Amino acid sequence: MRSTGLIEAPVATVGAALRHTRTAEVGLATLGVSGRAATRPAALLVPGDEIVFHTKIARLPVDLTTRVVRADADAMNSVLISGPLPELRHESVLAEVGPRTLLTDSLHWTTPFGPLGRLVDVAVVRRFALDVLAARIAGVRELAESWATRPIVVGTAIVHKGRLLAQQRSYPAPDAGRWELPGGRVEPGEDESAAVVRECQEELAVEVRPTGRVGTDVPLSNGMLLRIHAAELADPAATPKAVEHSEVRWVEADELAGLDWLDADRVLVHSLRNLLIGA
Repeated sequence: MRSTGLIEAPVATVGAALRHTRTAEVGLATLGVSGRAATRPAALLVPGDEIVFHTKIARLPVDLTTRVVRADADAMNSVLISGPLPELRHESVLAEVGPRTLLTDSLHWTTPFGPLGRLVDVAVVRRFALDVLAARIAGVRELAESWATRPIVVGTAIVHKGRLLAQQRSYPAPDAGRWELPGGRVEPGEDESAAVVRECQEELAVEVRPTGRVGTDVPLSNGMLLRIHAAELADPAATPKAVEHSEVRWVEADELAGLDWLDADRVLVHSLRNLLIGA
């Protein structure tokens, strides 16, 4: 079962809306479907997170628990781990269409109870599934298009010899000692790549060369949107310095999860790990 929709927002912004817990908790409410993230309270889902759904189909209560297995910039997939179906997979794929994004949302399931189950599937379940997909796309569209005009904060994933540069905050007090990627707000008239270069000069006293994007956008509580760019040192022999932070360090892929990241950066740890593994 498949449904598609065009959304007036970049792919990485739509990817963030797909991952947002609000899509599960609010987007399906018009169909009488309640959903909540069972694993943790963070706003963006990551692989391993579980979502519990409660609904009624033909007036019969149905409870489902799914687990996120992929949450990339251009796709999000989940699988059933508890519920009345032998198998259920949800796949969302994003494709750039000029300034817009095409979202293709698919549900694949196996029907139980033999011929009777197939009859119910055709008469009831397929119509309900189409309504669910349409409601999800509408919810993702609402979020993504509301975020598309937000001011941008860039973060920089500097990779050197298979390691990632992280820096430790010294202020404000609630964040002191926690880790983040270098970066900052994109200034008026400045493009994102130029902001990446400038922020790394200011915070690390090194020149970097942007090489691409990493993960989805991350909506921030201050009304801005965090967007991560990968980069490399322009001079491989340069040594980044902790100009504004307590410490900078190079981190291996298997060390990423152990750092006390700021919340906005932590939801991208799986994407940063994949970046290092690919490097």
